[in-house]
Amino acid sequence: MTMTRFTGAAAVALLAALTVTPAGAAEGDAPPGLWDRDFLTGDWGGTRTEWVEHGVTLGLKYTGEVMGTVSGGAKTGAATDQQILATGDIDFEKAGGMEGLAAHIGAFSVLGHGPSYSQLKNGLDVSNTEMYGTSPAVHTRLWTLWLQKTAFEGMLSVRAGQLSADDEFMVTNTAVNLLNTTFLWNALEFANLPAGKPVDRTGNFVSNGVGYPLGAPGVRVAIVPNENWTWQTAIFSHQPESVMRGGAQFKVDANQFLISELQYLENQAKDATGNPAMYKLGVWYDNAKFNTFSVRPSQRSGNAAIYGVVDRTLWKTPESGDQAVSVFLRAGVTPDDSVNFVSWYVDGGIGFKGPIKGREGDVVTLGFAYAGISDSVRTVERAARAPVVNDYESILEVSYTANLANWWSVQPDFQYVIHPGYHGALSNFVPSAAPTTAIEDGVVLGLRTTVLF
Repeated sequence: MTMTRFTGAAAVALLAALTVTPAGAAEGDAPPGLWDRDFLTGDWGGTRTEWVEHGVTLGLKYTGEVMGTVSGGAKTGAATDQQILATGDIDFEKAGGMEGLAAHIGAFSVLGHGPSYSQLKNGLDVSNTEMYGTSPAVHTRLWTLWLQKTAFEGMLSVRAGQLSADDEFMVTNTAVNLLNTTFLWNALEFANLPAGKPVDRTGNFVSNGVGYPLGAPGVRVAIVPNENWTWQTAIFSHQPESVMRGGAQFKVDANQFLISELQYLENQAKDATGNPAMYKLGVWYDNAKFNTFSVRPSQRSGNAAIYGVVDRTLWKTPESGDQAVSVFLRAGVTPDDSVNFVSWYVDGGIGFKGPIKGREGDVVTLGFAYAGISDSVRTVERAARAPVVNDYESILEVSYTANLANWWSVQPDFQYVIHPGYHGALSNFVPSAAPTTAIEDGVVLGLRTTVLF
């Protein structure tokens, strides 16, 4: 696909988003039509609703995207990737009278690679569905599989099985509308934490942690004394397996990852009249052995970080809430930069719900992220007389989510990638490049579509 056609397709999609009749526009008591149903495949003649009433909910979501690097990066061009995410939930109280017991399973299949893998060669992946650095191009994996028991009128819940930390920790409601992966499981975690084990078979550090696309055996305990306060803690076992496995081995080893988060929430109920807000303070600790970044490398046991999250609605239309403005801010730091590639991280942004009259379901989101490289890494590179020294990588993203129906959305996206590869050397990917040349800042245009079946 040429960049001209790609840009044209994005413009057509955005025009369609602004002109298609929004969901719920039909009048009368007729059965829901194509644009009014919640899922593309409808209610299956009432079967879907009947299953939900009996505690069984099935989900199938397709996400497809085209992204083009129009300038900068290691090279320009277009790339596509697609994800199919299948989920299943069982409420055993509805299904069999077992109060407070629930189960969940989630699996996905990803086809293709996005521009971070094939063009930009950057660290903060521009797509949160892309599986960077994996081969083959088609990858299918079990993501999550757990049981949860809630007791004492919801004041205590325990979840056990294969979990993914980014399902519940560090989450901000405003940032989820952005496409770059760092606005979910951010760089302070995926650039520093081991993917199953701290060192791969070749002796190289494998990073990702227990966020997408990985899950790991674990237990999460949440204490909810009232509607405002929540304290949740989870412990995960490292999985001694490659990211390329299917995710169903459930192997564990002696190393664990612990994360704990205190939350203060305001006006989270649907009928709340005030503006929603959430404040979170968290810490994580991994007891594995980590290689140090030093002139004389060694190993140290343990790695930790502290982080905070703020997400607050500043304004919304009275009663209906059809239009709203919200902001988010997240920041984290690692006390010991000698074992961390990224030593500190911050992101933030603003979201506008219903930015255009008549398009109350649409959302415009602006986000900025910065991942700073540790002084230890820079010191080692200077001592080795590296022609290009890593310093930081940053992202500026603007995204428009156009909800054409309850089951279908189209999302044009713009990202400006500053210092791809954390100011990486271009010669690592283009041998003919001068050793002192860094990868140029990249401009990425994207178009995503999401369909709920």
